[in-house]
Amino acid sequence: MDMRHHRRASNGVRSLVLGLVSLSMALLAIAGAGIACLGAPPAWAASPHVDVANLDSDINPGAVRFLQQAIATATSDGAQALVIVIDTPGGDLDSMKQITQAELASTVPIITYVYPPGARAASAGAFVALSAPIAAMAPTTRIGASSPVSSTGSDLDATLLKKIENDLVAQITGTQNRYGRNATLAAKMVTEAASYDDQTAVHEHIVDLGARSLSELLHSVDGRSVTLVSGRSVVLHTTGVALTTFNPGLFEALYSFLLDPNVVFLLFIVALIGLYLEISHPGAIVPGVVGGIALILFLLGAGSLSPNWTGLLLMGLALVLLVLDVRLPSHGVLTAGAVISLIIGSLLFFNSDQVEHGPGVAPWIVYLMAAVVGSLSLALVSVVVRAQRQRRPSGIESMIGTRAVTLTPLTPSGRVNYSGENWAASLVEPYTFLDEGCEVTIVAVEGLRLYVRPNQPPAPPADGTPTVPPSEKEDSQWETLSL
Repeated sequence: MDMRHHRRASNGVRSLVLGLVSLSMALLAIAGAGIACLGAPPAWAASPHVDVANLDSDINPGAVRFLQQAIATATSDGAQALVIVIDTPGGDLDSMKQITQAELASTVPIITYVYPPGARAASAGAFVALSAPIAAMAPTTRIGASSPVSSTGSDLDATLLKKIENDLVAQITGTQNRYGRNATLAAKMVTEAASYDDQTAVHEHIVDLGARSLSELLHSVDGRSVTLVSGRSVVLHTTGVALTTFNPGLFEALYSFLLDPNVVFLLFIVALIGLYLEISHPGAIVPGVVGGIALILFLLGAGSLSPNWTGLLLMGLALVLLVLDVRLPSHGVLTAGAVISLIIGSLLFFNSDQVEHGPGVAPWIVYLMAAVVGSLSLALVSVVVRAQRQRRPSGIESMIGTRAVTLTPLTPSGRVNYSGENWAASLVEPYTFLDEGCEVTIVAVEGLRLYVRPNQPPAPPADGTPTVPPSEKEDSQWETLSL
């Protein structure tokens, strides 16, 4: 392929890639707008109503965003109250803290309701339920078991456990005392992992009341005066009002998915491999584009997880070592260092404080992906090493033995076409004549003149002088000649 064809092909590939990237970005923008619309709760309801938000997932950053948005909506649309229907196994302490702070700071009365029958407000969910001015439970539901554990379910170090327990006991005791509920039994949820069914919780005044349905709950609290943390008293009018219900939308589901530490780590691996291939083979474009998008999504998820950023330096060092191993004759030593740096950095980055910030990345995923990255790097390094050991002809040396086509008769000099270029050429002895349009082989180069021999024995000249092919000895001498 000549240079013009190569340029046209390269331009075509670039145009195709840019077109696909532009189309993908446009589709992402349209999808994002649609997702945002799907995930957004109603902005306004003119008639008296009560907003209802369903918390039926783990307590994580996605749930934080959903409930903060629910409280903001209830404030802006003039709701009489916001009912948070709870059925959750719990979650990380950092997300729980943000949700309870939003509940305590709300200017709209919040009612938490453990529902439907069989549901639970376990672990961090108990704190969410008890942080509202009114807490209720449906029949056969339960609340409690809030002792802190690591994300793997294992026990914590004794000193760390005591510190966290004392902090959680102070939080739940202060909340219960503020709302006039049983603080002693609530504290046992933390210190003794106690769990209570709805009858016990109502009878011991851990929660305010029991209700078989949402309508029964709203009828029971109608006319009740609620004192918010701000000190303002609000009388509830909840009987017969309309209900405005919203659930976590597609955006919240996608957001929660992107905040999974395992997904965040895999995004970093995709970014690492993409950027590594792009730097090792500049101009590939596609690996760089994919790696760049994955890197942005990784930073989005990592920033919301509150990780140990020191680990990120080690993870970045892994990329630097991989690139250097391709450039320097280390023969895989730097790749080994990159794998070690990636493993230590990843575990440090994600798993430094799983109690406060939720589950970390699964170690086996780290080891597996490190092995994949290491294998890919060693394969690429081996290809580079083999290529460097192969002697590739260049310049004049690369022309010897290649073919050309005569443009004019060679008598014995004339013109030939070599790689699309017009060259002066001369026949080597004993050839003295060759017609145009014949293939020849280049045996030597002197300046801008090629010395060639015919690929096929030429026809005898008109004067009948025979043309004798060169002997093997002469042929060998011309093949090795380079002037």
